[in-house]
Order: sequence, then structure tokens, then C-alpha cells
Amino acid sequence: MRADRAEEILKSADIIGVRYRNNDVWIEDIDKGRNTAHVTYLEKNNTIHVSIDQLEETGEVNRVH
Repeated sequence: MRADRAEEILKSADIIGVRYRNNDVWIEDIDKGRNTAHVTYLEKNNTIHVSIDQLEETGEVNRVH
């Protein structure tokens, strides 16, 4: 993923799916200068820093009403 796209996802009002190493994550913050993102694993609820290049967009997540 590009840093600009990661920033768009972070700022989006929509919920957009993102994966890191086949795990769903939530982007908490990005550092464009270092090309890294602070992400939280959705299932494990732990937070790590990763290379933005290793993030994969999976598309908009449908909300359940």
C-alpha cells in the first residue's frame, strides 16, 4: 500500500478493511517520513509498527445495522 492511501483510509469516515500478514488490522497512525504505520490486530488487540508497504487494502466493510 502507498503511504498516501494509508492516510486516506485513516481519515475516511468509511470503514475500510486492511490486512497485515493475513490478519485484519486497524490503522491507528502513520509516519509518512519513515513509511511506517501503527496498527492494531483486530483479533488479538495488540498494537505494532509495520512498514506501510506490507499493508493490503481489502475493501470497504459493510456495517451491520
